[in-house]
Amino acid sequence: MKCLPNEEQLKCGFIDFAQLAVELIERSESNTKYLKFAAVNAQVALELFLKYIYTRNGKVTEIQRHKKALPQNDFVEFAQILNHYYSQRRWSYGARREFVSLMETRNSIIHRAQKTEWDIELATSVVRTLFFIHSTWNSEFGESLFERSYGLPNSLAYNKVWRQGVDSFVDRLAGDHDTEVWTCLDCSQYTVVTGEFFGLNGAEGPEYLICLNCFKSINTEGEARLIKCFECHEESFIVDAYNEQDLQFYVGKCSECGVNGRVRLCRNCDEFYHPINGEVFIEGNYCCSNECAECLSDEVV
Repeated sequence: MKCLPNEEQLKCGFIDFAQLAVELIERSESNTKYLKFAAVNAQVALELFLKYIYTRNGKVTEIQRHKKALPQNDFVEFAQILNHYYSQRRWSYGARREFVSLMETRNSIIHRAQKTEWDIELATSVVRTLFFIHSTWNSEFGESLFERSYGLPNSLAYNKVWRQGVDSFVDRLAGDHDTEVWTCLDCSQYTVVTGEFFGLNGAEGPEYLICLNCFKSINTEGEARLIKCFECHEESFIVDAYNEQDLQFYVGKCSECGVNGRVRLCRNCDEFYHPINGEVFIEGNYCCSNECAECLSDEVV
């Protein structure tokens, strides 16, 4: 007897198809025929993901077929699910028209053996679809499709198709939320945003800087600090806060202009500062200003 899939089946399904789409994107740079398979897998992952959302939220009847007002053990067409999903939301991580286009492309590939040529817009659309799944799943349920990277960036981070898709998704985030974007010190892509707008497991919240290209993350309240660069004056100088040197020095680098430099940690206010901008030496300690020096002097007395 025909029955609807449960939440766990849908979850396993969209994860499997999404992960395969990522693998096929990576292969498509050297062999373009893999793009059509990546597109098909991404569309299937998207369809299963939306069904998962309704099922997990206990609203599966809203996307079931009905006969004589009674729900049947079958879903309505994906186009109807897509329309219903967007009718319930004022904002989304993805554009409905793009998903409609991906659905049409998938049908052309499967049913007519068309849309099989290389198309960079389709390739980047596949990447944006995967980021829609990740970001929506993370923001609504606290789970992630992609994982944090702890070592060197993997080969996917240098894949042209992947990079262009990530760039376009970041542009959308920045435009919709008026958020800052930084350059990643690991993969050199202009694809770093705060964890407020893109989360990974264990790296969520505005204190994190996360690269959407290579998935490296930095905690600016833990192992690093973000301060204004003395050279380009952008809020982009990243300090290695766990690596203290002699004389209160710490090392850092600007993600935008690339300048390396040493900064000090003020002995009074515990804020990092560039000595080149001025400092005060008092009783064996360095301070960022006269005010901090006076406070420190009062404490010693």
